[in-house]
Amino acid sequence: MVGAGAAFGLAGCSGGASESESKAPADHANAAAAPEAGQPAFLTPPDPIAESEIAETIDCDIVICGAGICGLPAAMLAAESGANVHVVEKGSTYGLFRLCTAGFNSDVQTKLGLTTDRKEFVTSTWAITNGVQGRTSAYGLWFDNSGPYINWLEKIFNEKGYQLIPAASLDYKITNDGIGMPGASPLWQAFAQMIFFAQKDGGFFATGDPVDWTGVMEAYASEKGATFHYNTPAVQLVRDSDGRCTGVIAENESGEYVKYNASKGVLLATGDMAADREMMAHYNVSLKKIVRYNINTNDTGDGQKMGMWIGADMDEFACGDLWPFAAVMMDGTLPTTFDGTHFYAGVANLPVLMVDGAGRRLMAENLPFQSPSIPKLTCTPDGCAWSIWDSAWKEKFPEGGYMVEDYTASNTQEEVDKNVANGITFKFDTIEELAEHCGFDKDIFMATFARYNELCAAGEDLDFYKDPLWMNPIDTPPYYASKHCSSMTSTRGGLKNDERQRVLDKKGMPIPGLYVAGNTAGSFYGNVYPPNVMGSGIGHGQCFAWLAVKDILGLDYIHANI
Repeated sequence: MVGAGAAFGLAGCSGGASESESKAPADHANAAAAPEAGQPAFLTPPDPIAESEIAETIDCDIVICGAGICGLPAAMLAAESGANVHVVEKGSTYGLFRLCTAGFNSDVQTKLGLTTDRKEFVTSTWAITNGVQGRTSAYGLWFDNSGPYINWLEKIFNEKGYQLIPAASLDYKITNDGIGMPGASPLWQAFAQMIFFAQKDGGFFATGDPVDWTGVMEAYASEKGATFHYNTPAVQLVRDSDGRCTGVIAENESGEYVKYNASKGVLLATGDMAADREMMAHYNVSLKKIVRYNINTNDTGDGQKMGMWIGADMDEFACGDLWPFAAVMMDGTLPTTFDGTHFYAGVANLPVLMVDGAGRRLMAENLPFQSPSIPKLTCTPDGCAWSIWDSAWKEKFPEGGYMVEDYTASNTQEEVDKNVANGITFKFDTIEELAEHCGFDKDIFMATFARYNELCAAGEDLDFYKDPLWMNPIDTPPYYASKHCSSMTSTRGGLKNDERQRVLDKKGMPIPGLYVAGNTAGSFYGNVYPPNVMGSGIGHGQCFAWLAVKDILGLDYIHANI
């Protein structure tokens, strides 16, 4: 990484205020402009909490808002470096561990020959995200520093009796994207950068032996001197007359206000905004169509709101971390039970014919995981679509294709039969019965159906260019149809920031003392979560939180633009 850094003209970066930083009015409560008429209420700053209402004041070096997957590594580094760090957390405990972390060219990857080209990654990811709401350099920043971050993390976890294992080194299929399988879409370069936390014997979540890695992080930070305050949501940031963010006011378990004065900096890592549906829809109206939410109900955009209330700027739009094939009932509601089946209906998540509620085809159905969510949300009235196939599907589809069971689906005839019994999938003797039952417009659907079979017979999808391996006529009764929606785990999009993770105001100037990372931060994603970069949310969020602390404390890291 050092060699690569030198090749790209990178230099060390130290923290501390620069001359080119934002200055605020003397009254920080008025730093944010009043919202326009008709705008949602969350854009209106609340009255500042008076000093007379403060029950306790705590002085420290750093305050981290959020003890989740990004706040925890930040607390680890801050405490390890000798800083007096306090972490305020809305929930009753630290954030639950998720699937993985992610990075590039770390020791655990390179020793197995798993290397990634910097230019290929940066340019490919820029393209698939429709251009990020920031700078391409943000991807380079993550690429350059993720190796050192993973190496630092690996050393700590090794000492605690755990190991880190690159997903690319395992025979484990993590998503329904078809990578390395016959008929997979070649549209984008895929980067399987996930790194799993594993037991000493190699067991991890997929073997039924997961590591509570956020718990390991919280314990390490506490051992090094970090202080955690649970059931203590941050409610307001404090910005002085010189424009510096000097601390945060939180509400403790007794309902009293506690003011945390941070002499070096405040890091916002409070999560996303998916639990505030008004806020979420304001930044991406398509996400209003989401039916299945797998979200943390504490993630109500608290950090984003607090930042905006003192003058910070927000991304123009957010994207969702989407899962494309969650089964729904005829009326678009979620099943009350899956009765031992998976939440993706069997075969419905394969690259079969997919149409909207009118019966109109939507896309090349073999596009990578998450991609099918976008046309469903932007091209259909209800955010749902139907998958349609026939009883000879298994014989027709390529051997070694997507027919692998995982935690989302079991693509077997047995699973299909269970779904039919549960009313999630429907079975018909004729295609006309299928069209009537699903409520399609007869003319639209029959034209779509005839065109699809015509293209299958020709051996080339001239409408969407799906891989010919998946272009097989639907002609063997009985026929199947299953409706599905997109589900979401979180939003991506937040406060605008620079390459030092400093929050920017509406003139693009850094607000001194205020940093942001994880799903609270913006300036990284476009209007789609990049399905070709697996683990990017956790991976870049953790790394950038780690870099924020480095910047606050004046520690060196690889940076091309300073």
